Amino acid sequence: MTWRQWLPSPQQMSNAAQMRPNAYVGNTMQQALGMIVLLALLAGLLPSAVHWLVAAQAGTVLPLAQAIESAANAQAMLFGLGLGFPVTSEATALHELYQTLAGLEQPLPDWLAAGLSALGAWLNWPMGWLTLWIVYGALVMVANKSLGGHTTLQRFYAATGFGAVPLLLLGLSPIPGLGALAVVGACGWSLAVYVRANREVTGLEMSRAVAAVLLPALILLLLSLLVTGILLAFFLL
Repeated sequence: MTWRQWLPSPQQMSNAAQMRPNAYVGNTMQQALGMIVLLALLAGLLPSAVHWLVAAQAGTVLPLAQAIESAANAQAMLFGLGLGFPVTSEATALHELYQTLAGLEQPLPDWLAAGLSALGAWLNWPMGWLTLWIVYGALVMVANKSLGGHTTLQRFYAATGFGAVPLLLLGLSPIPGLGALAVVGACGWSLAVYVRANREVTGLEMSRAVAAVLLPALILLLLSLLVTGILLAFFLL
């Protein structure tokens, strides 16, 4: 077994990222899977190292360190905006609870506990990318069929896996200023590659290929808004 069975060539990944013609054929679903796992691990290296540092400085595991930071940011935002949103006693108590939990004695040294939790978060990167690729891809395939596109699941997933290549830029997310631009650029670029790949393997015209990719996201957004509205109405009654 060689790496070529699990990865497309670097040149093919480059061609796909540049959206060159015929860049999305000739590879397999297995190669797409291996590529996504590798790219996700590479993209998660710097963020995970930063997470390790943050958690080690807080003297706790990563989830608690992130909860403390989120609670503190929420309090600062609500208090600092001056828009009439008071910092509630519940929010203050929640912040204090996180700090208390972080200060509890643990059997492992702080740096080791922080490192292990950061390692777990790093290994979750491929799982998250693969889940999105498979689950959202299934919804796009349904949209493709309804819009007249014709392809097999294997060809579709093999092609759309190249949408992960631009997401390598997500590894720059911890860098102040540049990180936000990298995230926006990576998401937009990835979407463009995904649409191009979908168009090539289904034979749809561009407008339909775009609609097939965006339609599931729109439906999921509407459903989430509907569920949120129902829950809010239930709790406010």
